[in-house]
Amino acid sequence: MGLSKEHKLKRFLEDNLNEVKRRTGQAYAGHGMEVAKVLRELTEDPKLLCCAMAHDLLMHPEGENLLRKAPLTSEEKKIVVKMHQLRRLHIDENVRDLDTVLNAFVHDEEIIILRLAHRLSDIRKIEDFEPGLKKRIARESLFMYAPIAGRLGFNAWRKEIEDVCFRILHPKHALHLESKFEKYADFDKKCLEQTAKFINKHLQKIGIKPEMQKRIKGLYSTYKKLLSGDQSFRDISDRLAVRVIVDSIDDCYRVLGIVHRIMRPIPDAFRDYIGSPKDNGYRSIHTAVYPLPGVTEQIVEVQIRTHRMHQECEYGLAAHFRYKQAKYALTDNIAKVDILRNFEALRIETSSPEKFQEVLQNYLAGKKLIIFDQNNKIYHINKPASVLDFTFVIYGKRCLYLKQAYVNGRERPFEYLLHDGDTVRLVFAKTETFHKNWLNQCQKKASKDFLKSVR
Repeated sequence: MGLSKEHKLKRFLEDNLNEVKRRTGQAYAGHGMEVAKVLRELTEDPKLLCCAMAHDLLMHPEGENLLRKAPLTSEEKKIVVKMHQLRRLHIDENVRDLDTVLNAFVHDEEIIILRLAHRLSDIRKIEDFEPGLKKRIARESLFMYAPIAGRLGFNAWRKEIEDVCFRILHPKHALHLESKFEKYADFDKKCLEQTAKFINKHLQKIGIKPEMQKRIKGLYSTYKKLLSGDQSFRDISDRLAVRVIVDSIDDCYRVLGIVHRIMRPIPDAFRDYIGSPKDNGYRSIHTAVYPLPGVTEQIVEVQIRTHRMHQECEYGLAAHFRYKQAKYALTDNIAKVDILRNFEALRIETSSPEKFQEVLQNYLAGKKLIIFDQNNKIYHINKPASVLDFTFVIYGKRCLYLKQAYVNGRERPFEYLLHDGDTVRLVFAKTETFHKNWLNQCQKKASKDFLKSVR
């Protein structure tokens, strides 16, 4: 039996790239295999795996000749060339490079996945780099690559990148926080184990046999949470989480009912991301429960999801990722958001590289919604925002004449909450249509204040 294409490529690279070294001293052949190994956590797409393995071919002095001989398709060879062209561009230190990088991401969807895998491979071996380069990689990764991973739903990769880079860039803060985690380690472990055991026992009684997982919030995520509020380390409601993974959506809601019946749910902590998924396609039910005597002495978040949802929560929609479209579903049958379309729109709308960097940071941090009107004009609106908020922000007093609203082609009520990337078409009447109930359909103070003034 002949060798597979992947094995042929591996031999070809070992024969030609084993003597060519990276700055860390690692052979380029081995580096390519490592990037492919990282990528396998996300996908088994043979084209992308081959491109990952061979992305450094042009680093050889005879690289162009080797690329012609390599057992790759013409399309794969083009991707290898594009990956090589991006290797010396810096995102955080040179904002002019930022435009070039985003241009590649927008027009070559595979590149964004390959660059993320390449970056995570470097993060996992970051101690091999010299100190100055190590900090530059960490800054760039925390500013750009971790947020992009999060926006695409690759949460396992995002968390790993964030925590490693946080330790490098803010060692004192990281060390202080790690000491907190260490202090509560035994306590946290006991709380999670007992909570999981308690929930599992009650679910088994009604015939649900879940997979139970325990999660402690990441270092960097915890740091950001402490910075943004008055909560103490121990009081962060989602610091400890038990994941209940079941077979069906119906089981998710049955589990939710049981958890709320046997424990004491915290009213403001309930989030149904199955009924209303996050902008990046994330689906799960989140609820938090108060400490329960004999079970847990700490607030614990309970995350409820199906097995497929769990894979998507950790690695985006990778198993079903449509690389040609680079889109992810907000729901199975309603709207699709194209992160790359949003990048391109942001770049066109901003007047300078510096302004683009500022707007992009807000976008990646999730502070702004990007909304398109029927003419494909882009608007940046603070979250959250309903259809009525959008109408007031864009049209002011004309919102009093709003007759109908369509989001992604479907008619929606005025209180409908907008998602990142939505396209909104508004229909106005000739006479005023304002109703006092509209006050309850706004999320923004400015919208409410205006409607109160005309009520």
